[in-house]
Amino acid sequence: MDYNSPEPVPPSVKVAPALWGAVISLALFPAVLSGQGVGRDALASFPADTQQLAYVNLAQLRSMPEYPQIRRRLLDRQLRDFQEFLRSMGTDPDKDVDEVVLGWRGEASGGAGLFGRAEGRFDPERVRRFFVQQQLPLRQHAGLELYAYGAGEDPSDIFFAFFNSSSAAFGRLRDLEEILDVRAGGRPALDSNAEFVDWEAELEGSSPQWGIATGKAAAGQAAPWLAAGGKLAVDPGVMFNPVRAVLYRVDWGSTVNAHIVILCQDSDTAGSLSALLNVWRDSRQRGGTEATPGVNALLQGLAIQASGSRVELTASGPMEAIDQILHGPMGGGAP
Repeated sequence: MDYNSPEPVPPSVKVAPALWGAVISLALFPAVLSGQGVGRDALASFPADTQQLAYVNLAQLRSMPEYPQIRRRLLDRQLRDFQEFLRSMGTDPDKDVDEVVLGWRGEASGGAGLFGRAEGRFDPERVRRFFVQQQLPLRQHAGLELYAYGAGEDPSDIFFAFFNSSSAAFGRLRDLEEILDVRAGGRPALDSNAEFVDWEAELEGSSPQWGIATGKAAAGQAAPWLAAGGKLAVDPGVMFNPVRAVLYRVDWGSTVNAHIVILCQDSDTAGSLSALLNVWRDSRQRGGTEATPGVNALLQGLAIQASGSRVELTASGPMEAIDQILHGPMGGGAP
């Protein structure tokens, strides 16, 4: 790499909080069958008020013939910025980044952007030499150097820190500093939440993708999809009020298979929510929304069933349906 070449400075990053598209959106981030230690590490370093967690294993996905198609659908803007930062530093993210776990804290905490941890093969000293030689600003926090992707002046600019040659963290400055404070023991970590620890343990190693969203976070993201094509009889916020969390796992391929578990307060609320979701699905199938064929295929194959205090959903469909869902609620074409 030529250290005398100027570092490209990207435009400001305006990140939308969209880890959870909707109950049947099949989620956005992949995971792995084994070697998911970074998921547990994230619980020990992410702030205790984290509302959503999503695990990505790029190493496993790269081994799949569908990876080029999967990659285009999965890389959030902030994750792309992380990859572009590494590429500008001489690291090939398509070879050297193996695992990523993303988090989101919600608007109330000021954490409108995603933040994360990554595992792979990095060269922190090379990055530092580049910043020094180019006279780029360096920040210090909790004994580590923070590197900005961009000028580092905009609140939405992304910063990076390397724990060692195999582990890094990234996010907006405030989020990254809090991750470092948590890691140093100065703030409570997400693993102080016993429920989150149990949810992560349930999902770890379960499939090539998993993620967690608290009930409040899931309701906010699901509302546009549930309401698409007509007015809901029940407000999504009320519908998800008894929901403790939503867990999902997804298998990627030419056909995408998803299993989603909605954890309710008790069996009665699970039964009621299951009935509401079945009514919603059936109304959409009867023409309540002009969904595109791929989304219709997902609806037709969507199974919803209450099991104790859980509502379990399973769905499968072509990969193209993901594009239709991400384009707008239920394929309606919203931006």
